[in-house]
Order: sequence, then structure tokens, then C-alpha cells
Amino acid sequence: MKALGIIGVVVGFVALILGAYLHFSVVPAAEIADSADQLGAALGDTYFGSAEEQLNQDVMIAKIDFGKYTLLLGGVAFLLSIVPAVKGQKNAWVGVVCGLFAFFVGVAYGTHLFS
Repeated sequence: MKALGIIGVVVGFVALILGAYLHFSVVPAAEIADSADQLGAALGDTYFGSAEEQLNQDVMIAKIDFGKYTLLLGGVAFLLSIVPAVKGQKNAWVGVVCGLFAFFVGVAYGTHLFS
């Protein structure tokens, strides 16, 4: 059980780092791309189908993709850590907390639950 708890903690930290990257890097870039997309749409036919529109769409889709990855990795970290934590491994609680935090960051950005 100790090895499973350590694996859960490592996966939890990876999920937490991915969630931080999503929150501090990908989401602001997606918001900028969204505002540029709205401004470009107001310009008219020259924007639609252009390389700039495709780049903006790719950045906005990346937010959802990274959110899904964070959601799944946080869930895996939680599941790997919860059994050793209940069995008495104190270090596994770190993996549980990191996994839950990453899971909720992924839910916030990877789904349309809060939009």
C-alpha cells in the first residue's frame, strides 16, 4: 500500500502542475484569443477562414483539452491515493488533496459545467 500511496502522490503532483499550467498560462491565452476572435468576426469576411481565425480557434480548443487532461489525471491521482490513505498511510492524503484540487480545476475549464 505504501508504494501505491507514493505513486498516487507523484501523479497528484503532476496533475497539480498541469492544473497550474492550465490556470496560469492556457486560460489567459484562450481569453485573449476569444476576444480577438470576437473582434475579427466584427471585421467581416476577411477574417473567416484566415490563418488568424484558425490559430484563435486552436488556442480556445487547447483550453478544453488541457482541462480534460487535468480532470482525468486528477481523478486517477485521487483513486490511486484514497485506498492507501484510508488504510493509514499519512503521505497518501497529499495525493488525495492534490488529485481533488486538480480534478476541480479540470472540471472548471475542461467542461461547460461553470460556463
